[in-house]
Amino acid sequence: MLKWTRPLAHIKTTIFLIIMGFFVPIFLPTSVEAIPAFARKYDMSCTSCHTKAPRLNAFGEAFHMAGYQIPQTQEGELRKKRQIGRIHSETELMNIFALRATGNFAESFSGGKPVETNLALPREIELYFGGTFTDDISYFFNFSNEIDAIEGIDNALFEKKTVFGLGKEFFLMFNLGPSILGPPSDHMSGPMVMGPMVMVGKVDPSTNFSYSTNRQLIIKTPGRVDEAGNIQRFTLTPYAFAAKFFGLSTGTGKAIEVTQSVLYNSAGDFGVDVHAMLGQWMLQAGIMQGINAGTSDVNEKKDPYLMARMNFGGAHYFSGSVSGLVNWGNDTAMVNNQLIDWFRYGFAGNVKYKLLDIYGAIIWDKISGLPPSAAATFDDSALGLTIEGDFLMTDQHLLSLRYDHMEAGGFVGQKADGKTLTLQIRKYYRDNFAVFLRDTVNVGKVSENPLQNFRNLIAMGIDFDF
Repeated sequence: MLKWTRPLAHIKTTIFLIIMGFFVPIFLPTSVEAIPAFARKYDMSCTSCHTKAPRLNAFGEAFHMAGYQIPQTQEGELRKKRQIGRIHSETELMNIFALRATGNFAESFSGGKPVETNLALPREIELYFGGTFTDDISYFFNFSNEIDAIEGIDNALFEKKTVFGLGKEFFLMFNLGPSILGPPSDHMSGPMVMGPMVMVGKVDPSTNFSYSTNRQLIIKTPGRVDEAGNIQRFTLTPYAFAAKFFGLSTGTGKAIEVTQSVLYNSAGDFGVDVHAMLGQWMLQAGIMQGINAGTSDVNEKKDPYLMARMNFGGAHYFSGSVSGLVNWGNDTAMVNNQLIDWFRYGFAGNVKYKLLDIYGAIIWDKISGLPPSAAATFDDSALGLTIEGDFLMTDQHLLSLRYDHMEAGGFVGQKADGKTLTLQIRKYYRDNFAVFLRDTVNVGKVSENPLQNFRNLIAMGIDFDF
């Protein structure tokens, strides 16, 4: 890590990052050829399913809903496969294997602290396998290696470490539609019906939400922890999905980062998810094991959720959706070593028109069952709002603007509110290889609080899929 603390340091750092933005691309290939697994398998471009990866367009959402097959077909089991009993296995590994590498390789913070400049390799590498075993059984296995991940430990302390293992999602998906409704031809004369689909394993329920947790074009920036384990700066993530409460811990006593994505908006946790599409409506229900509970919870209570989504448009380059969710977290976290209930509800919306993609979410959280020792000093409600717009200026240039707002809860003596505005430009040298330059500005109060202790974050990094 390099640290410059002179008055001109921030200017030098900004100039340095801009120069890198102009000169690094000179050494990168410019053809648009390499495409990830599903595009390889079906001989399509990445942009068939993505506005720009990882954001899905309307067709990509339907492809995911259909269990990684072309919607309204039953060809996924047979395409480029060999039959082994009742299972069809891939003959080409590249049709199911993909890799993603993301992260800031240069970043500079200024504001509440002296200028802090970091140079690093991309922080997260994910390997994933996805496809179909049969027409009605799909799979998605994800492994990741994350550098500088912030993880909670006991006594409200945190640590920064490298984490390797199961990634955000790791599940089987079963299409129950044929057994309930019959073959597709039996029910295709009316409104389009897809599912019911059942996902079992480590799942991200919000994949079907109008604003999903994992498909971020503005990727997270890890926080900072001192040698004693005290959090110095929280990870920068969309505030709508964040935990929002200061002073919470998991059911096993591990500290929860205020900006960590949790509950229905988890990046991935163990559970069972059921969803189905009928015409323009999607209905979803499921249960989760609990926040970072793994395969065993501290009690037998689970966290159920319900979500409904209505799609609209679909013609003249216009489409979108609106969603509403309710999530009950039963004994899913702790305050002062006592289990508490966590209720979450909210709405999201998405509008796509030609080369413009606008989406956002507002999520409310409410804590109940507080211990008497915390009842008078703990704010039991919180709110998070995130709104983003992406505009594809050219085939290779994507401009993004995101606003995040958090009205935090938790212990009154610790909590603070957050407001940030992020502007980012991405340069795509291939459909699956982008370099980005961004500036995140704290447009609220600057203080020593870990949520507020910066004015600017200027970062440059890469997002690569293969």
